[in-house]
Amino acid sequence: MFEWEWWEDHNTFRLFIILLLKANHEDGKWCGHDIKRGQLITGRLELAKASGLSAQCVRTSLNRLKSTSELTSQPTNRFSLITI
Repeated sequence: MFEWEWWEDHNTFRLFIILLLKANHEDGKWCGHDIKRGQLITGRLELAKASGLSAQCVRTSLNRLKSTSELTSQPTNRFSLITI
């Protein structure tokens, strides 16, 4: 972890740890959607509340994590399916 490029970016690091902790540890279903291991359904406002970051900081950190292929995101009009 100490060598990870986002180690010193406190917002991105904090958000990534929250995503790891919230991600499914086994396959499951939610409201008719298949949620696989390593995935979670969430939204920016929910992540902002959980992390104590602003919605803009969450958006920026998610984009940084996507840019380095740490995660992918499939947005809908109600939530996002994030895969770590």
